[in-house]
Amino acid sequence: MKITVNGIEFSYGSESTLSDIGFEARQGDIVAILGPNGVGKTTFLKCINNIHTPSAGTVMVDGQDILSMNRDGVAKVLGYVPQGAVTSGSTVFESVLIGRKPHMGMGVSDKDIHIVSRVIDMLGLTRISEKKVNEISGGEYQMVQIARALAQQPKVLLLDEPTSNLDLRNQYSILHTLYHIVHENGMCAIMTNHDINQALRFCNRFVLMKDGKIFAAGGVEVMTSDNIHEVYGIDVAVGEVDGYKVVVPTELDHVLSDKVLDFLARRKKNPKQKEFFDERAEGWDKISIHNPDKVAMIADIIGIRQGDSILDVGTGTGVMIPYYMERMSEGHVTAVDFSPKMIEVAKSKNPPSGMLSYNVMDIYDLNETKSYDKIVCYSCFPHFPDPLKAIRVMARALKDGGELVIAHSSSKEHINHVHSTGGDVIQLDYLPDAGIMAEMYEACGLQVTMSRDNDEYYIMIGMKV
Repeated sequence: MKITVNGIEFSYGSESTLSDIGFEARQGDIVAILGPNGVGKTTFLKCINNIHTPSAGTVMVDGQDILSMNRDGVAKVLGYVPQGAVTSGSTVFESVLIGRKPHMGMGVSDKDIHIVSRVIDMLGLTRISEKKVNEISGGEYQMVQIARALAQQPKVLLLDEPTSNLDLRNQYSILHTLYHIVHENGMCAIMTNHDINQALRFCNRFVLMKDGKIFAAGGVEVMTSDNIHEVYGIDVAVGEVDGYKVVVPTELDHVLSDKVLDFLARRKKNPKQKEFFDERAEGWDKISIHNPDKVAMIADIIGIRQGDSILDVGTGTGVMIPYYMERMSEGHVTAVDFSPKMIEVAKSKNPPSGMLSYNVMDIYDLNETKSYDKIVCYSCFPHFPDPLKAIRVMARALKDGGELVIAHSSSKEHINHVHSTGGDVIQLDYLPDAGIMAEMYEACGLQVTMSRDNDEYYIMIGMKV
């Protein structure tokens, strides 16, 4: 069994709510759709279920096109448990029997009665099956809603915050039951949830939504502190308790000043400029105004040691690489850049070796921890749209006692030169002063060990303590 959602678009009037939404789930999967309030999670479920008709995209279950079906057809494939359904005076049995409606002919059959009885028994509702639903508890009523959806005999269960407004015991009882139903009946479930730790306990697939789009989707590997921070805007620690992954909100020890917040707000207006750098990669050495004497001086200040493991971030055409290599007879340099063409130019000048390797990647995607003695950002820092996140990611990848170095030769002149060659393609930006850098370093657990900032060059070194 497989459900494939691809390219879903939906708008309320002229306002786009969902954009290019897609993921896959298979038999046995329990998928958590996560994200802040108003991001479109419930709307997404309703689009999958064809309650809302998307303006674009497809929903396929084992080759069946859900969006082309009528309501009864959809109900035979997808069981939907909404938030806060209205109770009535019907009994529990009668309420669950409504789930058989898509399969009924002229009346209720023995098969319908048998299926409803089996579902009620499976969910432990037999003792209250003759009670009216407006006389039972919230947890019991949530089980009734799930039972009604199961009576449809669907392949996929869609649940919109199935544990909202329930106490802790009922929350875990319902999710534990749901987990076993999915695995014992060859189904899959997709649910929205505001409790990340519940999702980590009972789900094996995760869809993180931000601004009406999917920010990240996959297994537990996507549930990182950086991804959660990016989606929810809060710093968290991710660890384990009794073998279960858990997320705990944290607070920065250092409160960022208005000056730093203003800098970060301005920088985020500068988008990634991959196309700009790709187009200019082969001629970058002519565009660049790096002074070899100043680059050598910065390499000396950095203090490269024998045996260092160095990450050269935003390596560009490899300006710093020769200066590392002439100071090291052992150790390793990993040069990364988000521009594939830049990496190719750097490789042509400094071929890979046992001490030098390359990788095309965005620094925000770096997921290594305690891997490097030194991380160097030479000349690339002005182009980061989210400097605080970049520093946080790089700080995490440093070994204890390792150093993060951000340096820029002829910074103001160089930035102006790069922007003037880019015209309207790249927005004017600036390097922060040493005080702003110190705040960001300290917020990310780095101790400032050296700073220098003037018209000649800019360099800041922070140690992981």
